[in-house]
This record gives sequence, C-alpha cells and structure tokens, in this order.
Amino acid sequence: MKVGFVGAGAAGGALARALAAAGVPVVAVTGKGPERAHTLAAAIPECAAVPTAQDVADRADLVVLAVPDRAIAEVCASVRWRADAAVVHCSGAHSLDVLEPARAAGALVGGCHPLQTLTGAPEDAARLAGSVFGIEAEEPLRGMLADLVERIGGRPVFLSARDKALYHASAVLISNYTVTLAATAAGLWEAFGVDRRDGLRALLPLLQGTVANLEQHGVPNALTGPIARGDAGTLERHLNVLADYRPDLLPLYRELGRHTVPLARERDPGGAADRMADALLALLDGCGEGGE
Repeated sequence: MKVGFVGAGAAGGALARALAAAGVPVVAVTGKGPERAHTLAAAIPECAAVPTAQDVADRADLVVLAVPDRAIAEVCASVRWRADAAVVHCSGAHSLDVLEPARAAGALVGGCHPLQTLTGAPEDAARLAGSVFGIEAEEPLRGMLADLVERIGGRPVFLSARDKALYHASAVLISNYTVTLAATAAGLWEAFGVDRRDGLRALLPLLQGTVANLEQHGVPNALTGPIARGDAGTLERHLNVLADYRPDLLPLYRELGRHTVPLARERDPGGAADRMADALLALLDGCGEGGE
C-alpha cells in the first residue's frame, strides 16, 4: 500500500517518517509551505514533494489528511477521489462526516489520531512507538489502519463517532491543561522573587516524579500531598495565602481539591484522608475555618 500525506507539519511529519522507517512506502507529500514538504520528502526514500493534494491522491492508495481540523473538510472537498482510495484524517475531535466528499466518491474513509504531543521535530517519529492511536473506521480500513499503527509500534484503540469528543477531552485534560497548571504553579514563584521560567525549572523534577509514580503505581496510589495525608491544616494555609495573593486561583484550587479527596479515600480506605474527608471538603467548599 502506497501512502501519501497532505500536510507536512508536526503530525504529518512524524507519521510519514515513522511509516517509512517501518518499511511502508510513503510516496508523496504536500503542504501549505513547500519548503517543509520538500524537507520531509528529502528525508524519506522514494518520496516526492508535490504541489497539491490532488497530486498526492493521484499517486497514493492511502491519503492521510494531516491538516488542521478546520481545514479537513475543505481539503477533502477539493480533491477528485478514486473509488479504490482510502482517505484518513488525523483529528482527535472530528468524526468522519468531514470526509463525506471522499465517501460519496466511493473511497474508504477513517480517522487515525496519534495520542501524543508532537512539536514538528524529526525525533517526534520515535515518540509514536508505544503511543495509542484512536481509530475510527469500518472494515476493511479499520484493520488496515490497525496494522499500520502496530508496524510503527503504536497501540490501536477503536472509537465510534460518539466516543470522539470525550476521547479528545481526556487528551486535552492530561496534556494541554498540564501545561496550564505548570504555568500557573510556576507563576506563583514570582511572589518570592523567582521568575516563572526558573520556577518551572524548579518544579519540573517534581512533575517528572509524579509521572514516574503514575507509570509505576497508577491511580490512586500515585497520589501524594496534603489531601492524601488528610492534612487539613496545610490545606487551610494554602487557601488563605491564595485568597491574599491570587484570589482568582481559588476556584481552580478548590475544584481540583474536591476531585482529589475521593482519590485520597480510595488510596487509603479508613486512613487519615478517609477520616478527614468531611473536614477537607468543608474547607474546599469555603465552610471551614479558612472559608470566606
């Protein structure tokens, strides 16, 4: 099966390199910026940088639309699809309705989303090994995509149209919002004279340790900290200092804490957090001694 890519950015570049390294023929690539497409094609044997999506579709059996979500439908509609082609997008949020012009032409359509954060660096291809890929497609394309994912060391997970939004929301929570939390936590260091960049550098080993604990111990056993210990005094001090210094962060801190209490109880039934759960929740709800 010959594969072509429309889009030579982070996702397209990583997938094209990974497939080529696994021995899958990647024959054509195009992109919004011709320089990026030429760079990618030069890194893959027997791959050509071509001017348009139509050129890719004319050369490949499987066309991967690795373009921004907002552009998928427009790009798909711009191509004259062959009935023997397969067309796949890489969106985690969209279902297959955006590929309707290809389906109407008789092509097989699907979605194959790499559940990985990609930056556009050449080493991104190696990061796909071990990653989950969310696949939405009917047979025979479903099996074809699963086989390609496994060839690059990925793990296929099969999704329905109904699953996609929740699947993508989970990815945003664990990936994108981790960056937001890191920026927020590092910004607090400015109160004691450390800029956000140095604050982040100081906090990264803690974050890396947390990820290592998650890998080794899972949820809820990776949980540590004052709520896990049932430490209402420390929790109250946090609420009081945030009320003075960053009251805008209190709703976020309280809501995260409310979701942490059940995990702490699950981690140690009958332990300190379990016994102190009502007091912890009262503080987080603003009803304890440190309440507003």
